[in-house]
Amino acid sequence: MISEWMKVMLEEIARKKAEAEQARGEDKARHDERSAEPRPGNDRARG
Repeated sequence: MISEWMKVMLEEIARKKAEAEQARGEDKARHDERSAEPRPGNDRARG
């Protein structure tokens, strides 16, 4: 039988893991957005 304390700890671990995964997804989305934006000056021909 799992004690109430153990249940609380397992729920806390699962919650923190889910939050970390969500934060990683948001960071990746921001990074992808930044790399998709055209940077000023890069479209000029060099010569």
